[in-house]
Amino acid sequence: MIRIAVVVMFLAMVAQAQTTFDLSADFSLRDNPNKVWQYGYSATKSLAPDQFRLDKYSDGGSPIGFWHPDASSGPGPGYYPYVAYNTTKQSQAWPSPNGWVVRGGEVAMEASNSGQYSLVRFVAPVAGTYKISAQFAGVHVWSTTDVHVLHNSTSLFDADIDGYGGDPAFRKVQGANPTAAYSGQVEMKANDTVTFAVGYGKNKTNSGDTTGLFARVVLLGGADRGR
Repeated sequence: MIRIAVVVMFLAMVAQAQTTFDLSADFSLRDNPNKVWQYGYSATKSLAPDQFRLDKYSDGGSPIGFWHPDASSGPGPGYYPYVAYNTTKQSQAWPSPNGWVVRGGEVAMEASNSGQYSLVRFVAPVAGTYKISAQFAGVHVWSTTDVHVLHNSTSLFDADIDGYGGDPAFRKVQGANPTAAYSGQVEMKANDTVTFAVGYGKNKTNSGDTTGLFARVVLLGGADRGR
């Protein structure tokens, strides 16, 4: 019994030491920044941290809501790059029924045709060891994008998306690289950033480039745990 009690106490301590920040579960179409999460874009074709800009306009739509650089009623000035979110638990086609497909709770991102990146940024609330995971997928008919994960200005992961890797109930998964995934641990100081980025790819056009993202950051241990 004593051994069992010790194991239970140890597991409870481990659970307490970890704090999970899940992009999908935490997503807001009202607030930006939203606690540790920021939705935005790059002012230029650079991923340098000082080029990050916050999106200003949310359409708050349903089932798919968008963050845009500025007020916009459709593709044109202020529309790209965007960060979108499926507010439902089921996959949705946008625009229905023949557009891109975003799964329940998935974030969808698209760069601008001038090469500005679509960005989601996590800001570390405290110093500690963080486990970062990201799953990118082409969710348009055939997405051709470049995707990245950065710690501050240091690249942790770079890949190309080429194909469709979304919900197979809508389309056949196909292409040379329809998905890309990253998982790793990073030591972070308070206010360090992790940036998830989607660019317009090697063909240098954002046409048909919507790319899905599931991301999670877990604080494994730090001096001051908690949100």
